[in-house]
Amino acid sequence: MTVTLFGPGWFVVLLAVAAVGVLAHLVLRGRTMGRRRRGLAVLAGVDVLASVVFHVAYLTDPDVHFPLWQNLPLHLCTIVSYLVLPAVLTTYRPVQTLCFFPGAVAGLLACFSAAPMYFGHDLLSAKTCFFVAHLLNFVIPVLMASLGLYRPTYADAARAVLYAVVLGLTVLPVTLLLRAVADPGANYMFVFDPEGAALLEAFHRLVPVPVLYLVPLIVAVLPVFVLQVWVYRRAAGVRTAAPSAPGSLTPAAG
Repeated sequence: MTVTLFGPGWFVVLLAVAAVGVLAHLVLRGRTMGRRRRGLAVLAGVDVLASVVFHVAYLTDPDVHFPLWQNLPLHLCTIVSYLVLPAVLTTYRPVQTLCFFPGAVAGLLACFSAAPMYFGHDLLSAKTCFFVAHLLNFVIPVLMASLGLYRPTYADAARAVLYAVVLGLTVLPVTLLLRAVADPGANYMFVFDPEGAALLEAFHRLVPVPVLYLVPLIVAVLPVFVLQVWVYRRAAGVRTAAPSAPGSLTPAAG
């Protein structure tokens, strides 16, 4: 079975990861907070493993253009795949916010708007881990909220935009250095080119200028982040924002 957008293989992956998410919620919801964190840590470990596996699969395929210097773990989704582990094991709110808002949205959208190179392979190929990793980037933050590890607020939605911009500006000098000394095609966070991603292509057509074409995207995501909070509050029956303590990078108790 071949994985194509909206094809049977694609739906199998989506439904399988969604089923894992639902099962994880049902199994962990009656557990202590410590057990919930450890349970989600297992999924976070799978996320990291899936990210590594699909990168290796593409890097070792001579028929695919997937250069090493263009695919270091510096893209937003790859960074989030590594951040979900500290997000579920600690109470450090900035990391949780980054994972819940831009991380989850980008992970889900990647499955719908990925470049053509990520489709057309067999369902059982290691390349399918691309979709597994990106879907877990969505599922794990949702579970963080549904299991009470993270309570998003409208203020968090605004901060998430800032965190994403800061992350992008942090990665930009590395991208520029790599373009100068290693590979002129380095394009982390897609600041220079959308590289076939359908959604980013739309913004690039609107503003065909490197870096600047992402500005409308930054503006457009805030309502999406606000909608995430609204959905959470409706689902949880929350009437007033109740953020967790500021937190730290130390493991949570329990």
